[in-house]
Amino acid sequence: MCSIKLTNRVISARCVPAGSARLPQTSERPVMRPTVRSRRLGARLSRYRTERGMSGAALAAELGIGQPQLSRLETGKAKITPAALERLVEVFGIGEEDARNLDELRRRSTEPGWWQDYGDILGEPVEMLIELEVEAAWIRSYEGHVIPGLLQTRDYAERIITVGSMHMRVADIDRYLELRMRRQKRLAEGMRFTAMLSEAAIRQQVGGPGVLREQLSHIIRATREFDVTVQVVPFTADAHAALGDSFVIIQWPDEHDPEAVYVDGQTSWTVHERNGIIRQYVHSFASVQAQALPPRESLDMIHTVIKEL
Repeated sequence: MCSIKLTNRVISARCVPAGSARLPQTSERPVMRPTVRSRRLGARLSRYRTERGMSGAALAAELGIGQPQLSRLETGKAKITPAALERLVEVFGIGEEDARNLDELRRRSTEPGWWQDYGDILGEPVEMLIELEVEAAWIRSYEGHVIPGLLQTRDYAERIITVGSMHMRVADIDRYLELRMRRQKRLAEGMRFTAMLSEAAIRQQVGGPGVLREQLSHIIRATREFDVTVQVVPFTADAHAALGDSFVIIQWPDEHDPEAVYVDGQTSWTVHERNGIIRQYVHSFASVQAQALPPRESLDMIHTVIKEL
C-alpha cells in the first residue's frame, strides 16, 4: 500500500508491504494522482500564462473562474475539456500548430495507457515510471547495482523479480515479465537512452554465468541497434555525487517542457519537477559520467567480462 503526496512540483509516495468571457466547465473532480500527460499539459498552459506576463489571479478573473480551479488545471489535477482548452488558446493568442499540439496532448491525457491492462499487479511506483518512459524523448539512468529494466533480458529480469517478490504468484511473475519486456519497445521507437552502470552491475552473476553472459551480450546489441549509450563506472573510480542513489532523468520531446527526475528507493519513490532539484540530479549524473569509462572502453570491459564467464 502506498500513501501518495502531491505538492506543486513533486509527486511522492511512501509504501509499506502489504465566446463568453467565462471559461467553459471543466471537470471539477480531482484525480488521485495527475497523469504525466495531464501534468505536462498543465505545465505548458502555466508557461503560456507566465510568458504573457499574466498572474494566476489575472487569468482566473479573465476566465471567470476561481484561482483554486486554475491551479488544478495548471497542475493537472483537473481534466480540461476541449471547450475549456479552446478558450485558453483564445486568451493566450496561441497559433494553430501549437493549439493542435495542445489539443493532442489533452486528448492523450484522457486515454488509458496500455500498462493499465496490468493494473492488478502494477504498483504505483512502476506505473509512474512507465508513464514517464512512454512520454520521454531521452532518458538518463544511473543504477548502482543492477542492469536497468529497459536493458534487461527476460531471464535476468525473472531472477531479479523472483528474488525481490517472494510472495508473488508464478502467473503474476510471468505477467510482470511481459510488462517489463513491453516497456523496452520504447527503444525500438527511437527513444534515446543513456545508462551509467557500476562495474558491480556487469559482474554480479544474477541468475548464474549463462544468464549474465546473455544479458551482457544483449546490452552490446542494444547499443548497436538503438540510440543507447552505456558507460561503466569501474571499481577503480573515485567517489562521485550519486553514490548510494538510483535515479532517472526524463527529457520530453518539447524542449520547453521542464525535465523530471524519478527516484526510487526500497520503501518510497518521488518524481521531482522543481528546477533546483533537477539541476542537482543533472549534476550528480554528470559527476557519475566523469568517473565512468568512455562508451567504447565500457563496451570493451563488457566484452572482457563475457569472456571471463
